[in-house]
Order: sequence, then C-alpha cells, then structure tokens
Amino acid sequence: MKQLFKICILLLVLPAWASAQDDEWPPLSYLRSDYKAVSVVAHIRIEQAEITNRIGGYENWKINGVVLESFKGKFKKGDAIEYFHGAEAGFKQQYFTGEKIVFLLAEREPALHYVVLENSTLPHTNHSVRKLRLIRKSYLSKRQRRVQTRVTSQKLFY
Repeated sequence: MKQLFKICILLLVLPAWASAQDDEWPPLSYLRSDYKAVSVVAHIRIEQAEITNRIGGYENWKINGVVLESFKGKFKKGDAIEYFHGAEAGFKQQYFTGEKIVFLLAEREPALHYVVLENSTLPHTNHSVRKLRLIRKSYLSKRQRRVQTRVTSQKLFY
C-alpha cells in the first residue's frame, strides 16, 4: 500500500517537474508543431527588407538574407534566401533586421516562393537553436543519425 502511494505521488509530481525544466520560451512543443507545419526552418541573417505591397492595414515585406544554419529544407549554410512576410502596417524596418529563426511555407502559385508562417519568426537564442537541433535530430532516420554521430565524433578528434 505504501509503495502504491509513492508511485501515485511520483506520477502526480513528475509531469509538473518535467514542464518546469523547459521554462525558456518557446517551449519544445511549440517549436515541434511549427517545425512539422513548414517546408523550411533556418537561422538567417537578414540583409535587406523592403515593402512590396500594401493592402488595407497590412504590408507585404520581401526579405533577403543568408542562411547561417538550416534545420529543415533544401537550404544550406551560406545560401541566399528570399521570402515574404505579411505584417500589420506600421512595422519599422528595424524589426526585419539582424539574425532570426524563420519557419517558411513553400507556395507554388504562380511560381515557387516562401512565405513566413504567421507568428513564428523568433529572435536567435541559444536555447531555441538547441531545441531545433534536437527536433531535427529526432526526424533523421536511424542511419542518418549514425552517420551524423560518426562525423561529429570525428570532428572532435581532429
């Protein structure tokens, strides 16, 4: 009976303890959900941002940047990237500068272009990058994980 009571207490406390471990925003579940919803996830450095269209109280921005690290999709480090970001009118251009983590949807009409997933662009932080690397690794096949581990360990020894 005492052991059953201890197990019940443990089962009640464990979820609260586990959720307290991830107190840095955004939570892993949020990042994983956005990761699954898009074609491209990348850490980029924005080099240019300009308004291309205004409709009502909204502006469409064209963003050009360089990929610093790719978490999902076809882009590699150093690749140029262009995407569109819809925003309420009045956003200052400074919002579209610096390093960001972007989640991009691929739209194929009329031609292939990328559009930011609404409310998903994040400032670059070490804890967000660490979580995205964990998510990327969880989506790799077993064989790819073995190769990646082997390459990483070789880098450590050379």
